[in-house]
Amino acid sequence: MAQLLILLLLFIIPYNIHGCSPSFDIHNDLPQNTPQLKFHCASGDDDLGYHYPAIGSDFHWSFCATPATLFFCHFWWNEKELAFDVFNQITGCVTDGSVPDYVVNCHWQVKADGIYLGYFDYDVDQIIYTKYRDW
Repeated sequence: MAQLLILLLLFIIPYNIHGCSPSFDIHNDLPQNTPQLKFHCASGDDDLGYHYPAIGSDFHWSFCATPATLFFCHFWWNEKELAFDVFNQITGCVTDGSVPDYVVNCHWQVKADGIYLGYFDYDVDQIIYTKYRDW
């Protein structure tokens, strides 16, 4: 019985407390009167489908993560396309991103010049974005 309790404390409970907190927002910040943004996101377990967000709107999802969780998205806009991981580590969103390690709520912003990765900075009470990919 003690071994079962130790296994719960070491492996299962931490993922239920910390692993279920990641969330993502994809914000369509493209110019007015431009072609429709389309994107498709999925992991090995979950297909989030195709989405066509209006300019100025957000797509939001959250999930339970393990160290092996990976989500990718494929974006199409104005005859351009990009595909990349939007989540591949439990802290910091992606291994090649520019957000602090403690961040689990990632913000993606789609603009005419590329896609930005951001996080909410409580010290300044706003989302801080850094360009992640050019179109």
